[in-house]
Amino acid sequence: MNASAISRRRLIAMACLAPLGGCSSLIPDPPAPAMYRLDPADLDPAPPQIRHDSLTIGLPTAPQNLDSDRIALTRGMARFDYYADSTWTDRAPALLQALLVEAFETDGRIADVWTDRDSMSDGYLLETAVRAFTARYDSAAASPPVVEVSLDLRLVRLPGRQTEGRDLIDEQCPAARNDLASVVRAFDVATGKALNGAVAWTLRSMRRA
Repeated sequence: MNASAISRRRLIAMACLAPLGGCSSLIPDPPAPAMYRLDPADLDPAPPQIRHDSLTIGLPTAPQNLDSDRIALTRGMARFDYYADSTWTDRAPALLQALLVEAFETDGRIADVWTDRDSMSDGYLLETAVRAFTARYDSAAASPPVVEVSLDLRLVRLPGRQTEGRDLIDEQCPAARNDLASVVRAFDVATGKALNGAVAWTLRSMRRA
Protein backbone atom coordinates (compact mmCIF):
# COMPACT_ATOMS: atom_id res chain seq x y z
CA MET A 1 0.00 0.00 0.00
CA ASN A 2 1.49 3.33 -0.98
CA ALA A 3 1.90 6.31 1.34
CA SER A 4 -0.87 8.39 -0.25
CA ALA A 5 -3.47 5.64 0.29
CA ILE A 6 -2.42 5.30 3.95
CA SER A 7 -2.68 9.07 4.38
CA ARG A 8 -6.20 9.13 2.90
CA ARG A 9 -7.34 6.32 5.24
CA ARG A 10 -5.97 8.16 8.25
CA LEU A 11 -7.87 11.29 7.27
CA ILE A 12 -11.11 9.31 6.96
CA ALA A 13 -10.56 7.68 10.36
CA MET A 14 -9.86 11.03 11.99
CA ALA A 15 -13.04 12.49 10.51
CA CYS A 16 -15.06 9.62 11.93
CA LEU A 17 -13.58 10.26 15.38
CA ALA A 18 -14.40 13.97 15.32
CA PRO A 19 -16.60 15.21 18.23
CA LEU A 20 -20.27 14.42 17.73
CA GLY A 21 -21.19 18.02 18.50
CA GLY A 22 -19.60 19.08 15.24
CA CYS A 23 -21.93 16.79 13.28
CA SER A 24 -25.16 17.47 15.22
CA SER A 25 -26.46 19.72 12.45
CA LEU A 26 -26.59 16.67 10.19
CA ILE A 27 -29.11 14.91 12.49
CA PRO A 28 -32.68 16.00 11.71
CA ASP A 29 -34.83 17.24 14.59
CA PRO A 30 -37.61 14.86 15.62
CA PRO A 31 -41.00 15.85 14.19
CA ALA A 32 -43.15 18.04 16.41
CA PRO A 33 -46.16 16.25 17.92
CA ALA A 34 -49.52 16.79 16.26
CA MET A 35 -51.68 19.12 18.37
CA TYR A 36 -55.44 18.67 18.65
CA ARG A 37 -58.04 21.21 19.75
CA LEU A 38 -60.94 19.96 21.85
CA ASP A 39 -64.16 21.24 20.28
CA PRO A 40 -67.16 19.91 22.24
CA ALA A 41 -70.17 19.03 20.18
CA ASP A 42 -73.59 20.59 20.69
CA LEU A 43 -73.35 22.82 23.74
CA ASP A 44 -76.94 23.62 24.68
CA PRO A 45 -78.09 27.26 24.64
CA ALA A 46 -81.00 28.03 26.96
CA PRO A 47 -83.87 30.53 26.79
CA PRO A 48 -82.75 34.01 27.94
CA GLN A 49 -83.65 33.69 31.61
CA ILE A 50 -80.76 35.49 33.28
CA ARG A 51 -80.28 34.67 36.94
CA HIS A 52 -78.56 37.09 39.27
CA ASP A 53 -76.25 34.47 40.79
CA SER A 54 -72.56 34.37 40.09
CA LEU A 55 -70.62 31.16 39.57
CA THR A 56 -66.90 30.58 39.90
CA ILE A 57 -65.43 27.65 37.97
CA GLY A 58 -62.49 26.20 39.86
CA LEU A 59 -59.54 24.64 38.08
CA PRO A 60 -60.38 20.92 37.94
CA THR A 61 -58.15 18.50 39.79
CA ALA A 62 -56.93 15.31 38.15
CA PRO A 63 -54.67 12.39 38.97
CA GLN A 64 -51.10 12.78 37.76
CA ASN A 65 -51.59 10.61 34.70
CA LEU A 66 -54.46 12.81 33.48
CA ASP A 67 -52.95 16.16 34.51
CA SER A 68 -51.22 16.37 31.15
CA ASP A 69 -51.60 17.67 27.61
CA ARG A 70 -51.10 14.15 26.24
CA ILE A 71 -54.08 12.21 24.87
CA ALA A 72 -54.64 9.33 27.25
CA LEU A 73 -55.75 5.77 26.53
CA THR A 74 -56.24 2.56 28.46
CA ARG A 75 -55.87 -1.02 27.27
CA GLY A 76 -57.71 -3.82 29.03
CA MET A 77 -58.12 -3.58 32.78
CA ALA A 78 -54.75 -2.21 33.82
CA ARG A 79 -52.57 -0.67 31.12
CA PHE A 80 -52.47 3.13 30.87
CA ASP A 81 -50.74 4.85 27.94
CA TYR A 82 -50.79 7.87 25.62
CA TYR A 83 -51.10 8.28 21.88
CA ALA A 84 -47.66 8.80 20.36
CA ASP A 85 -46.65 12.21 19.01
CA SER A 86 -50.03 13.78 19.77
CA THR A 87 -51.14 16.35 22.36
CA TRP A 88 -54.06 18.55 23.31
CA THR A 89 -53.56 22.31 23.14
CA ASP A 90 -53.30 22.45 26.96
CA ARG A 91 -53.38 20.22 30.01
CA ALA A 92 -56.71 18.44 30.42
CA PRO A 93 -57.74 20.33 33.63
CA ALA A 94 -57.09 23.72 32.03
CA LEU A 95 -58.98 22.68 28.89
CA LEU A 96 -61.97 21.52 30.91
CA GLN A 97 -62.05 24.68 33.04
CA ALA A 98 -62.16 26.88 29.93
CA LEU A 99 -64.83 24.67 28.36
CA LEU A 100 -66.98 24.72 31.50
CA VAL A 101 -66.89 28.52 31.43
CA GLU A 102 -67.87 28.44 27.75
CA ALA A 103 -70.72 25.99 28.45
CA PHE A 104 -72.23 28.16 31.20
CA GLU A 105 -71.86 31.30 29.09
CA THR A 106 -73.51 29.54 26.13
CA ASP A 107 -76.37 28.44 28.39
CA GLY A 108 -76.81 32.06 29.51
CA ARG A 109 -78.85 31.50 32.67
CA ILE A 110 -76.13 32.67 35.08
CA ALA A 111 -75.35 36.36 34.94
CA ASP A 112 -71.67 36.18 35.90
CA VAL A 113 -69.32 33.25 35.29
CA TRP A 114 -65.76 33.51 36.57
CA THR A 115 -62.69 31.37 37.09
CA ASP A 116 -60.92 30.90 40.40
CA ARG A 117 -58.23 33.32 39.22
CA ASP A 118 -60.77 36.10 39.81
CA SER A 119 -60.99 35.35 43.58
CA MET A 120 -64.75 35.78 43.91
CA SER A 121 -66.06 35.81 47.49
CA ASP A 122 -69.84 35.58 46.85
CA GLY A 123 -72.15 33.32 44.87
CA TYR A 124 -71.26 29.72 44.11
CA LEU A 125 -68.12 27.75 43.36
CA LEU A 126 -68.11 24.67 41.12
CA GLU A 127 -65.31 22.26 42.00
CA THR A 128 -64.52 19.47 39.55
CA ALA A 129 -62.39 16.35 39.83
CA VAL A 130 -61.53 14.58 36.58
CA ARG A 131 -62.08 10.85 37.06
CA ALA A 132 -61.69 9.79 33.43
CA PHE A 133 -60.62 11.54 30.25
CA THR A 134 -59.43 8.60 28.19
CA ALA A 135 -59.96 6.45 25.14
CA ARG A 136 -60.65 2.93 26.42
CA TYR A 137 -59.61 -0.10 24.37
CA ASP A 138 -60.66 -3.61 25.27
CA SER A 139 -58.06 -6.37 25.37
CA ALA A 140 -58.30 -6.76 21.58
CA ALA A 141 -56.95 -3.38 20.55
CA ALA A 142 -57.88 -3.74 16.87
CA SER A 143 -61.42 -2.43 17.42
CA PRO A 144 -62.12 1.31 17.88
CA PRO A 145 -61.99 2.57 21.48
CA VAL A 146 -64.74 4.07 23.59
CA VAL A 147 -63.98 7.56 24.92
CA GLU A 148 -64.99 8.18 28.53
CA VAL A 149 -65.26 11.59 30.20
CA SER A 150 -66.11 11.42 33.88
CA LEU A 151 -66.39 14.53 36.08
CA ASP A 152 -67.02 14.52 39.84
CA LEU A 153 -68.84 17.82 40.58
CA ARG A 154 -69.26 19.64 43.88
CA LEU A 155 -71.23 22.88 44.20
CA VAL A 156 -70.22 25.13 47.09
CA ARG A 157 -71.93 28.29 48.33
CA LEU A 158 -69.58 31.19 49.06
CA PRO A 159 -68.34 32.66 51.32
CA GLY A 160 -69.10 29.95 53.89
CA ARG A 161 -68.14 27.05 51.57
CA GLN A 162 -71.30 25.12 52.38
CA THR A 163 -71.73 22.14 50.04
CA GLU A 164 -75.01 22.42 48.12
CA GLY A 165 -74.69 19.20 46.13
CA ARG A 166 -72.41 16.64 44.58
CA ASP A 167 -72.79 14.50 41.46
CA LEU A 168 -70.81 12.32 39.07
CA ILE A 169 -71.26 13.04 35.37
CA ASP A 170 -70.06 10.15 33.22
CA GLU A 171 -70.40 10.17 29.43
CA GLN A 172 -69.08 7.77 26.83
CA CYS A 173 -68.85 7.81 23.05
CA PRO A 174 -67.47 5.06 20.77
CA ALA A 175 -65.01 6.19 18.12
CA ALA A 176 -66.22 5.51 14.59
CA ARG A 177 -62.83 4.14 13.52
CA ASN A 178 -59.55 3.19 15.12
CA ASP A 179 -57.66 6.33 14.10
CA LEU A 180 -56.76 9.43 16.05
CA ALA A 181 -59.04 11.81 14.13
CA SER A 182 -62.04 9.60 15.00
CA VAL A 183 -60.90 9.32 18.62
CA VAL A 184 -60.64 13.12 18.94
CA ARG A 185 -64.14 13.44 17.48
CA ALA A 186 -65.41 10.98 20.10
CA PHE A 187 -63.74 13.13 22.78
CA ASP A 188 -65.64 16.13 21.38
CA VAL A 189 -68.98 14.31 21.65
CA ALA A 190 -68.41 12.82 25.11
CA THR A 191 -67.05 16.10 26.46
CA GLY A 192 -70.00 18.06 25.04
CA LYS A 193 -72.46 15.71 26.75
CA ALA A 194 -70.55 15.95 30.03
CA LEU A 195 -70.52 19.76 29.88
CA ASN A 196 -74.25 19.92 29.18
CA GLY A 197 -74.85 17.55 32.09
CA ALA A 198 -72.68 19.68 34.37
CA VAL A 199 -74.62 22.84 33.45
CA ALA A 200 -78.01 21.20 33.97
CA TRP A 201 -77.06 19.66 37.32
CA THR A 202 -75.49 22.90 38.60
CA LEU A 203 -78.57 24.96 37.77
CA ARG A 204 -80.86 22.42 39.46
CA SER A 205 -78.67 22.49 42.57
CA MET A 206 -78.67 26.29 42.65
CA ARG A 207 -82.47 26.38 42.42
CA ARG A 208 -82.74 23.97 45.36
CA ALA A 209 -80.28 25.94 47.50
